[in-house]
Amino acid sequence: MSINGIIIAGACGIVALIASYAILRKHFREVPIERTNTVTDEFIDKPIPPGVYIIVGPQGVGKTSFMNALISIDSKYHGAQRLQMAKVEIDKLNDIGYKLTLPPCPYRTRSKLFLPNGKPTYHTDISQFGLPGRRPEVQYFPPFTVIGCDEIDSFMDCREWNKNASMKADIIDGFKYIRHHDLVFLGDAQNFGKVDAAVRKLTTDVIYILSKKDVYGKKHRFSRKKTLLRTEWEFIWVKHQQAENAASLGEMGIEVREKNARKCKLIYEGNIYSQYNSQSGKPYWYRGIKQFSVEKHPENVLSPEGVETYCRQNALNYDGSAQEKQ
Repeated sequence: MSINGIIIAGACGIVALIASYAILRKHFREVPIERTNTVTDEFIDKPIPPGVYIIVGPQGVGKTSFMNALISIDSKYHGAQRLQMAKVEIDKLNDIGYKLTLPPCPYRTRSKLFLPNGKPTYHTDISQFGLPGRRPEVQYFPPFTVIGCDEIDSFMDCREWNKNASMKADIIDGFKYIRHHDLVFLGDAQNFGKVDAAVRKLTTDVIYILSKKDVYGKKHRFSRKKTLLRTEWEFIWVKHQQAENAASLGEMGIEVREKNARKCKLIYEGNIYSQYNSQSGKPYWYRGIKQFSVEKHPENVLSPEGVETYCRQNALNYDGSAQEKQ
């Protein structure tokens, strides 16, 4: 091939490359590229804003550890600030006749959590949350308190919740006015759809846990044993009330361009599992126990007695006779 031919071929190749680049650039401008934002510094720089946060995900994905990590980070960097802000408000109340004492820990959880300073949280439960003064079991929380309750969907899907109208009203009203008292409520649920509809409407943020990763390594160069160095969670963070309002406006033909969801990562340095009991529900399995149960399998015999025994021990529909075991 002549020199002119080589030059022409090279020029054609460059033009084709530029054209391909222009097409790809145009394509990726039109399609938003999903990027994961590491938000650990956001929680280090500022305390968790007041609101209702529901953490959602299947069993074992790391909902409770994520919630405890958030509380631990907030405690380490903003615990003293929360106490100081609460003290200012309580001092003003005491000046006009109240005699209130500020508790030394601004964190309440259903299961005991040891904070980075080595001290435990105070106990609370979803049934003890709500506007106080109407039910005796409702706790009085100081302003700027952070509340963490796990498995709230199980509670809101039970008979007691459905038949106790006053309890529902107290809890829902508590969520409605949660920002007025600068409270943070963190709850986790396996199924967001099982959370009461009124509570869903008042949920400011929904965090969908996608995955959890435990990172092990050596703390020191010459260590032989690997230990848990940090835990990382990937999740979708949805500004739920904003998204609901945007959807409502969309139905009226008004487009809202504000981004209400983003993919995020939270990194917790250290062993979060050493700060709480991940099997805190074990006492439920020993309530009223005298001895472990043992039941032998029925013989699969097609005699009148065998059929009756088999059907009673493997009942398709629960009734009183199903408990009569032979």
